[in-house]
Amino acid sequence: MNTFSGESPVFREIHHITTFFARERGDKTALHFPPDGSLSYSELDDRARRFSAFLDRLDLPRATCVGILLPNTPEFVIAYFGAIASGNIAVPVNYRLSPAEVGYILSDCSAPVVVTTKEQWEKVSTSGQAPGVKEWILIDGEGGGATSFTHAIDREPLDAFPAVSPDDVAVLLYTSGTTGFPKGAMISHRNTLFNVSSCRSTLGYGGDDIGLLTLPLFHVTGLNSQLVALLACGATLVLQREYETRRMLELISEYRVTSLFLVPAIYKLITLREDLGSFDLSSVRVAAYGGAPMAPETIQSLSRIFPAELHNCYGLTECSSLGTVLPSRLVMSHPESVGLPVPGIDAEVRDDSGEPLSTGAIGELYLRGPNIVKGYFRSPEKTRDAIVDGWLRTGDIARIDEQGLVYILDRAKDMINRGGEKIYGLEVENVLYAVPGVAEAAVVGVHHPIFGEVPVAYVVSFPDTVLDEEKIREFCRSRLADYKVPVRVCFIERLPRNPGGKVVKQELRRAWDAHPKEEHR
Repeated sequence: MNTFSGESPVFREIHHITTFFARERGDKTALHFPPDGSLSYSELDDRARRFSAFLDRLDLPRATCVGILLPNTPEFVIAYFGAIASGNIAVPVNYRLSPAEVGYILSDCSAPVVVTTKEQWEKVSTSGQAPGVKEWILIDGEGGGATSFTHAIDREPLDAFPAVSPDDVAVLLYTSGTTGFPKGAMISHRNTLFNVSSCRSTLGYGGDDIGLLTLPLFHVTGLNSQLVALLACGATLVLQREYETRRMLELISEYRVTSLFLVPAIYKLITLREDLGSFDLSSVRVAAYGGAPMAPETIQSLSRIFPAELHNCYGLTECSSLGTVLPSRLVMSHPESVGLPVPGIDAEVRDDSGEPLSTGAIGELYLRGPNIVKGYFRSPEKTRDAIVDGWLRTGDIARIDEQGLVYILDRAKDMINRGGEKIYGLEVENVLYAVPGVAEAAVVGVHHPIFGEVPVAYVVSFPDTVLDEEKIREFCRSRLADYKVPVRVCFIERLPRNPGGKVVKQELRRAWDAHPKEEHR
């Protein structure tokens, strides 16, 4: 670990973050968790060390998985750093999953210890879905064989940490994908801390930042590109336990938040509010987004609301979060691009045989660099399929232009083949998101007796908005080739998503097949 010179230090191990700033800036606030209070860096480090001591006394084998089944709470952060500091592996688990899904993950990683809430414990333990868990640690209760988190950290803090290598696995994050069982992506200290440097160099994170953490901590973006990245700069984080738009705006105003990382739909909801004058949002200097395109109209509206640099970001769990970032200066001129590879990362587009393609050609995006995870936990075959000679096969169809800007067009398996013409769903979805009133959109290929497949759009409108199918199709015709225009636009209340938040397009195709609409145009 570097000596401190006033600038953000470079770390070799994740848990060095809290120990370093406890020594150098111990009184500075690390976490706000309204309405309950805050923790300084010294307090956070002390509690993490105490949780490490609790795990140490359990005499667990080295690199044991410790489940964290929590919303955005200070206990999540304490357990995360404490588990890693004790030489074990932190396993954040999506608390929105069903007991069976939670049980699968905890069994797959053989986690004997889980930190959670009383509600989750009752649901998962009583269902018998996680028989391998021996220690349930509850942040809001105890009894019935479970231990309170307060009791778990009521002991002398661990003074010395087990020796680990930067390439040791520190975290398992389970990727839900769209089919099959979740896979545990093995994220090392080096992977995570490289992403810290990516956030610094592209988003400009620094010690004066105050970040609002609204995205869930069980997701790689919230965990790696907000929590760890900002704390590694000595910044302050405000934890929002559950997302709610008005409360988010109140927190920005109250805590003078400087850094946001949200999905485009949330930014769109902000622009539609009529009470924005009630909040002081002038402190926001960086507003990052990813996971979906953002219409230029929304970008223009945001630029009037926040005095912030906007950045479109692309990444995957398998690249520890950031893979590419669009510089703010290009957000308006290249809104459909996800940007340039972060420094130190190589990107290529390859054909079906794995051969690199020329500039502008369309193929599968491959990424290589220190952020690529070690593989999938206990899944060597899946690892070999996904990581080839150090290159991650992203599964995304993309092109890279002459400036090096990356454009994501679709998931490889979701590409639509209309009579030999390739249609990339994301390209059509980009246009749909530009339609006023469209909150969410997904485009899928459905069977056609002549063309094989044709595109159909499923659209969710914003509240109190009435959309017209033909007007949407006319809008698409003004911006797309005729064969790319959806033959039908279907309105639904919500898009089907898997526990990781990805749209499950197979369900939309099945819904179409079960109830085909009128004859395709």
